[in-house]
Amino acid sequence: MKNFSQLMNYKVYILHFLLLFLMFLAVADVYSQQTRQNLEEQRRQVLKEIEETGRLISETVRDHEQSLAKLKLLNAQVEQYNRLISSINTEIAYTNRQINTTSMRIRQMTGEIERMKAEYAKLLVQAYKNRGQYNQLIYVLSSNDFNEAYRRMKYFQQYSEYRKKQVDEIQIMQEELNEAIEQLKIQKADNEQMLAEQRRETAKLQTVKKEVDKEINQLKSQERRYRTQLAEQKQREKRIEIEIEKLIAEEAKKRGATTTNIYDRLTPEERLISNNFRTNRGKLPWPTERGTITGKYGTSRNELLPNVMDENIGIKITTVSNSDVRAVFQGEIIGIGGVPGENMFVVIGHGNYFTVYRNLVNVNVIKGEKVNLKQTIGKVYTERGANNSELMFQIYEGGNRLNPELWLSKM
Repeated sequence: MKNFSQLMNYKVYILHFLLLFLMFLAVADVYSQQTRQNLEEQRRQVLKEIEETGRLISETVRDHEQSLAKLKLLNAQVEQYNRLISSINTEIAYTNRQINTTSMRIRQMTGEIERMKAEYAKLLVQAYKNRGQYNQLIYVLSSNDFNEAYRRMKYFQQYSEYRKKQVDEIQIMQEELNEAIEQLKIQKADNEQMLAEQRRETAKLQTVKKEVDKEINQLKSQERRYRTQLAEQKQREKRIEIEIEKLIAEEAKKRGATTTNIYDRLTPEERLISNNFRTNRGKLPWPTERGTITGKYGTSRNELLPNVMDENIGIKITTVSNSDVRAVFQGEIIGIGGVPGENMFVVIGHGNYFTVYRNLVNVNVIKGEKVNLKQTIGKVYTERGANNSELMFQIYEGGNRLNPELWLSKM
């Protein structure tokens, strides 16, 4: 009975181990599914962006200005393919970790099954050796009293049940092992599929890069003209920037505040709008229904002149011609303006946040008007004969410029 007690203690240890192991695997599987879903959603999102950019590229017209537009779109597509390939590589690395985890799981379960089988074999050997020495009936009848006889009967009953449970648990563990082996096959097949997709998308990226080089070579003959236009454009953009920041400062001054403490002077209703705007970071709708970001916020290298750095205080969105421009949040029109040589701009206040929409025509709102989410405020200017156009979009918090890309939802 001492040997049987030791076996039962070992059994309890094994059960605890298996319980903890299966709980770990269950949690890991849930986390694994969520992580993989996130990675797949990122990949689908980038593929959508690439598809939209491809449509816009196919709509560009072969002239100087549209060649520049196409070059911007191609550069945007290069960046999108780089993100896509990076996402695929992350998925491949993640799948490799899954394969390693499943392989380790298989090794652990195989070892555990072997130990359980060896333990069961010992039980059979012990039962065989004791078949004559401990005839159950004689052993029970030779008890000194009823209680001892009951304990001996209970012992044989427990011993029999233990052997049966041992068989059942070996069977359950074997089924778990078979499932893990099938899962490993699926993971390896999935990994091969991802590697094939990586090779396909890398080939597409190389094709787009060749298109970029081709466009740059075609535009090189007009580099002097482009430099002149770029210098003039930067001067106009600087004047617009001054006008916009002046409007924001005047809005703060009306409340007896500065651009740094305007929030403190807002009405309760305006504070609510401001707080709601802030909580929608990363969720705001795009100011155009379609589009691709072709000008990133901050400093970036010029598409045509690699030794020239462009400074964007917002983002540039290339979209189809004559696209409607819409408010990204409810608010109030605090200013409409423009400078010679440029189209109109509209500034909307959202508490102490301000959104700016530039390169507009057919503006259909007036200063002081309350606007709703996605309400049309005008159209993006489109050059004669062009099939797409560019909107400049900016966000301010008080007098501080923000990166609009971080505030917009995925398209």
